[in-house]
Amino acid sequence: MGHADLPLSSGAAGRAAARRLNRRALLGRIVGGVVLAVVLVVWMGPLYWLINTTFKYKAQIQSEAPVWFPDPITLDNLEWVYDNLDHEALYRSLRVVSISVAIALVFGPMMAYALSRFHTRANRQLESWIISTRMMPPAALIMPYYFLLLRTSLLNTEFGLTLLYIAVNLPLTTWIMLAYLRSLPEDSEEAARLDGASRWGAFWYIVVPMTKSSIAAAGLLVTILTWNEFFIAFVVTSSNITFPVQVAGFLANGMNPEYGHMAAAGLLLSLPPVIVALVFHRSLLSGLHAFAGGK
Repeated sequence: MGHADLPLSSGAAGRAAARRLNRRALLGRIVGGVVLAVVLVVWMGPLYWLINTTFKYKAQIQSEAPVWFPDPITLDNLEWVYDNLDHEALYRSLRVVSISVAIALVFGPMMAYALSRFHTRANRQLESWIISTRMMPPAALIMPYYFLLLRTSLLNTEFGLTLLYIAVNLPLTTWIMLAYLRSLPEDSEEAARLDGASRWGAFWYIVVPMTKSSIAAAGLLVTILTWNEFFIAFVVTSSNITFPVQVAGFLANGMNPEYGHMAAAGLLLSLPPVIVALVFHRSLLSGLHAFAGGK
């Protein structure tokens, strides 16, 4: 009788253990969902309030009771920003970002390829120097940048600012590409070399097509960071300002801050990187996944 009950007891214990695991898994999903919802609210809350304030009238903005949905909607804040915006600052930002990112994407993969394929005693020191330029805060580097531009008569010039952005973007692009190139096998390159290809030919026709997702991710990331950069441009330019510096001029108006104008300017500033991230999000995610060691 005891032997006959043993399989039933074991099966019941197994089912009970399975139910406990299912309950734990369900509890874990619930907790994870709640945490994710809280994070999304905290992250999306300021963005929602920025958009909300942009389309409010001043009376709605200054209302003691929060106005969650503006009714009626106004475009006066956007029109004011557009009419008072220095359009040359916008075009200057586009030029500076485009040129600096393009140069970083041309030379960054080359530098990363050289460091990953040509091993010398100085490689470790070079790699440490490259990443150290991104670890230091901009406030620690702004004085050397300022005096270099001052001594070379490039202070408050578009060309000087472009050079600084290249100096900032090139190490980051190189570091992103270096991590990915080291994970690539060299078999394809060696096969191309045996077929008569030069080192440059192997890099251009073999390595570059294999790393296009990482190059795209590096380009998108550097573009977003450069477009949003404020501190360096604010210090080294006075009249030849960029779009973020121009937007900062809308942040206050004497003793009566115009929050609607501020919100509209911030929304216009944030639109380009958001659009770029949404349009190219697959390339960005795949490249960053490859940078993190994924396949």
